[in-house]
Amino acid sequence: MAISTHAIFLALPLVFSLKAMAQDSGKEAIVPADGNATTLDTIRVTAPRPEFLDLDRFKNPIDPKSSRFDRAYREPPSLEQVGQNGGVIPLLVGYVAQKVAKGASRIPGWKDREQPAIARPPPLTEEQMKRAARLQESAP
Repeated sequence: MAISTHAIFLALPLVFSLKAMAQDSGKEAIVPADGNATTLDTIRVTAPRPEFLDLDRFKNPIDPKSSRFDRAYREPPSLEQVGQNGGVIPLLVGYVAQKVAKGASRIPGWKDREQPAIARPPPLTEEQMKRAARLQESAP
C-alpha cells in the first residue's frame, strides 16, 4: 500500500509537534558528538500595532437631499430610551392605542379629529352687496 504525498504533508506537522513536546517535557536536548552546539539569539516577536480606525475616512463627500423615505422613517427606540420612558408596558399601551385609533377610523361614519375647512356662502346676496357699495360711496 503506497502512502500518498497528501498523507505525508498532513503527518509532518504532527511529527514536529510531538518532537517539540518531547523536548519541552524535560528531556535533555541532543548535543552533537563534537560538542560544538550553537545557541541562537533570542528573538522577540511582537504583533504589528493595530491601525487607527478613522470613521470619517470613507464619508460620502456628496450630501444627498432627504427623500420621502427618509422623512417617513422613524427609527425604533433603543432599550435605553424604552427604559427612560417607563419601560415596555407604556410603549405597548401607546402602540395598541395607535392601532385601535387606526382601526376605528375605518368604521363607517367615523369623522377624523381634523376636519377640512368648508367655505360658507357670503353673508350678503349680489343685490345687497351692490346696495352696500352705493351707500358707502354716497356717505360723506
